[in-house]
Amino acid sequence: MSPGLRAAGGIVKKSGKKAAGGFTGIQFHKGKGQHILKNPMVVQSIVDKAGIKSTDTVLEIGPGTGNLTMRLLEKAKKVIAVEVDPRMVLELQRRVQETPYAASLQVIQGDVMKSELPYFDICVANIPYQISSPLVFKLLTMSSNFRAAIIMFQHEFAMRLVAQRDDKLYSRLAVNTQLLARVHHLLKVGRNNFRPPPQVDSSVVRIEPRRPPPPVNLREWDGLDDFLALLAAFNAADIHFSP
Repeated sequence: MSPGLRAAGGIVKKSGKKAAGGFTGIQFHKGKGQHILKNPMVVQSIVDKAGIKSTDTVLEIGPGTGNLTMRLLEKAKKVIAVEVDPRMVLELQRRVQETPYAASLQVIQGDVMKSELPYFDICVANIPYQISSPLVFKLLTMSSNFRAAIIMFQHEFAMRLVAQRDDKLYSRLAVNTQLLARVHHLLKVGRNNFRPPPQVDSSVVRIEPRRPPPPVNLREWDGLDDFLALLAAFNAADIHFSP
């Protein structure tokens, strides 16, 4: 087992009435970025656009109560769901019990940003928006040859991620990401498709790592990028150096 992750095992007792969306009365913490995707049409659209093969292992980050997980299990050979909240882990286990997919799901409790990730072909993620940038670069700098990541982001972040050179939103984020991957905006998801609704709209982006990766020393590139950003700031402020 990877450091920082532990398998969530044991038998989960069924109790309580299901709320809308197939989960029991769990209180979600908006401050921790817990927003459960409840619209089944949006869930199915994400699964369809992921391009999952029947032989694929799917890494799902932030499965929550399992609305997306259950659809992924219909497509993939195996789903590895990484969830930090033990309440969600128990609910996800309860939900898959006594279904044909029970043996195809591995639930791991842990913080994805502090852990070495297992092998996977496709990543699907609905994450707290504060880890958006760190997660993107964690995925793109790992050695695993995964095919694509389909991630739900805050809409504004997604637009910055896919921005092109002539766009107003074009920035260091787009430059660094597109150096390492091809990025495509798939669909916009309104805030009312979540429970509880976030304060902003979201978007789903497909990220495909470039293979082979570019022959660039990422640490040197990042340092150069810092220098260019600083130079641009000086130029914008019309600051001149003395000879």
